[in-house]
Amino acid sequence: MKPQAPNTWLTGAGKELADFFTAAADVIIVERKRTIKLLLDLFRYHYDPPEGRIILDIGCGDGTITRHFMERYPENTFYLMDGSDDMLSKARESLKRDNVVFMKQTFEEYIDKDPETPKYDFVFSSNAIHHLDSSGKERLYRRIYHDLAHNGFFVNFDVVLPSSDRSEQLQFKMWIDWMNETLMKMDLKNDAGKHDNLPEVYKSRSENQPAHLNDQLEMLGRAGFKDVDCFFKYSIFALFGGIR
Repeated sequence: MKPQAPNTWLTGAGKELADFFTAAADVIIVERKRTIKLLLDLFRYHYDPPEGRIILDIGCGDGTITRHFMERYPENTFYLMDGSDDMLSKARESLKRDNVVFMKQTFEEYIDKDPETPKYDFVFSSNAIHHLDSSGKERLYRRIYHDLAHNGFFVNFDVVLPSSDRSEQLQFKMWIDWMNETLMKMDLKNDAGKHDNLPEVYKSRSENQPAHLNDQLEMLGRAGFKDVDCFFKYSIFALFGGIR
């Protein structure tokens, strides 16, 4: 396990990272559009009707996924939480609605704050929780379980740790191929190869502390979640969660 390291998204370099991520997310995140659709589908499958719910986007970034949520299911209340001022600023710019609440909070602050009465029907996160070490992930999953209403649903889309070095090599190649194929489909042939070093850059950053998928499924089970499962996986990107 890597040692805990400062999260550069929350430092002076955060704006540069936020700008890069916002511009390149559809290319560098494998099957991003598909996983957003799957996330919304899981919400719809679980809730009938899918209105009147309280939803938390934890580690919301620029609010893109919540924006998709609101376009499809507008009759809900949305809470967006992030520790990055730069990301929250982007989210505020695109989500000016009466039914949206913004919360400036890191994962650690959220974990350690005084317990609240469970109120969220649906909690989701995308490409954020891997910044916590294994202990932090387990504590976060327990806190989310506490804050969910009965029958509440938590879904996480994030990078996970491959089972071996060889598996990592294969999955990194899948990731690189995905990015280049996506650039070609976007008629950006001259940009092919532009992100080929991204997997190694991601791996080299000590703030990235992905855990094995099975370990996180077990963490969810220990927190009390039921029906814990992985709903989608492609390369190192996985969609998984459970029900309170």
